[in-house]
Amino acid sequence: MIKLNHNVSKKPLIIPLIFILAFVNPYVEILQFTNPIAYMLDHYALYAAGLIIGYKYFRGSFWSLLIGVIPAGFWHIPLFFALAASFWQYRFLCEATLLVGGILAGSFIPKMSLAQKLAGLAVYMLADSILSIFFVLGYPQYSDIDYPFLGWSNTELPPVGIAMFLVMNIVLIYSIYKLMRNIQLF
Repeated sequence: MIKLNHNVSKKPLIIPLIFILAFVNPYVEILQFTNPIAYMLDHYALYAAGLIIGYKYFRGSFWSLLIGVIPAGFWHIPLFFALAASFWQYRFLCEATLLVGGILAGSFIPKMSLAQKLAGLAVYMLADSILSIFFVLGYPQYSDIDYPFLGWSNTELPPVGIAMFLVMNIVLIYSIYKLMRNIQLF
């Protein structure tokens, strides 16, 4: 299902390690219990770290892609989102599965056609836009209104949605840049 690519240096590990160390440390882990922006950026960082590792070091199949996107969707279902934001045990599972899911999904990217890559980007942008709209609107399903054990209110969610739109724009700009470079427009 997934094969190790032996022809790669260790240099591509630098960015994933920075992402992991920036968010998987005691200070940020504690901050995530009360700061939804830190919590959401943690999701991006760990999944992106996994994508880079998978892309550079492994070769997977379409099945690895499908299995790899499951954690990204699962941990944004309101109940599981709230559990991982509130309890260490769920947080550990969330972070571990997001990283592994990113590795699995990233392992198929080198085998994807341009159309598949564009479709994947479009699906990501659509799903992330929907979730960020939920946050901008302050949906109670992602706050202490529906889950009293959660450490933030729905009034703290709009900045999270804005941060998500910023991340999406960075991903989109980077993707367009890579596309233009590959077709030698730059």
